[in-house]
Amino acid sequence: MAARLLYDVQQRYKPRIYREFLGAEPYTESEFQARYRFSKESIQILTNLLNDDLKRPTNRSHAIPVETQIKIALRYYASGSFMQVIGDTFGYDKSTVSRIIQAVTGAISAHGADFLRWPDETTKPAIINGFYNIARSPCVIGAVDGTHIRIQAPSDNEYAFVNRKNFHSINVQGICGI
Repeated sequence: MAARLLYDVQQRYKPRIYREFLGAEPYTESEFQARYRFSKESIQILTNLLNDDLKRPTNRSHAIPVETQIKIALRYYASGSFMQVIGDTFGYDKSTVSRIIQAVTGAISAHGADFLRWPDETTKPAIINGFYNIARSPCVIGAVDGTHIRIQAPSDNEYAFVNRKNFHSINVQGICGI
């Protein structure tokens, strides 16, 4: 009986096993950029920028490093893979990957005003003239090229959603003007 109780206690309190993530080391710069759509240097800049927003001090367990959180989110954005697949790649559960993506997205959005600015009234005429000189389009303040938004294969007409890069997507083109 005592042996059984001891066995139950040992089974209940198994030590956690933490897998070491190799990070960017196995990849060349071009392979790294293909996977994350960012250079190693750019990810380091993002890590420094978002460190205070994403760092989780904890005495309970091992916090996920900020750089790893950023790589998980960027891999998700770049590949369109399922969270389960991203989690398997990095060694984390799908729910952890979901929380990381949400946190990184929020942190990046919070810094959006530092990098994205609408032109003010004094710079608009110069931008409009620039677009007019390029394409003879009057009153254009900006433009967005077409892009493919990755989707899951629909059950109906699946073949109609395969793009030239051989994945399922919806082709979207947006134009912004005043």
